[in-house]
Amino acid sequence: MLKFIIMKKIFPILIILSSILFSCGKEGPTGPQGFPGNDGKDGADGSAPSLYYFNIPINQYNKERYYEDNSQYYNDAWVAYGYIDGVTIQETDLVMVYMHQTTDGGPDNYFQALPYTDYFDNTRDFNHYSYGIMDDNGDLIFSIRRNDGSAPFNDMNATWEIEYNVYIIKGTNNRQAKIPPSINLENEDALKEYLNINTREKAKFIVR
Repeated sequence: MLKFIIMKKIFPILIILSSILFSCGKEGPTGPQGFPGNDGKDGADGSAPSLYYFNIPINQYNKERYYEDNSQYYNDAWVAYGYIDGVTIQETDLVMVYMHQTTDGGPDNYFQALPYTDYFDNTRDFNHYSYGIMDDNGDLIFSIRRNDGSAPFNDMNATWEIEYNVYIIKGTNNRQAKIPPSINLENEDALKEYLNINTREKAKFIVR
């Protein structure tokens, strides 16, 4: 009899507990929206990279002495100094240059990353093409150097031209612009894809 009475008392308790558990497991209605959070920090200023193209006639390259890092005279180079009209290059900008010789030999029919050494057929002679940026004013320097110091081409007064593609990636917040080392800069298409550049802008190069 005692056992029966105890079970009768326990059974209602179990029913109540199960009801409580069941009601707790049901999801209630969505509560009201909370207050807006604080504004996040503004992102860094930046600008899209640019791709310019222009031609420099051979007769615009002038003969200059070429010096190695130890400042010892090496041989002569033919150099064109100047700037892209309306474009300012800052110290934090990254500049990549690709060259296409439109006539008179040189690289194959595509744009070649600079610096580039073009060896002549079946010889050890070559022309070395390079570029640089002046520290004081951001001018671009395009250089052609023959291995023996002679003129790179038979007629340096000719009017045929070398075409250049110039990529300018702007630095931001006084930080140097960079490209990941995984990008193969020898391949211009790889650089275009990384920078998401599909068109180029015709520019005027002013030779000083």
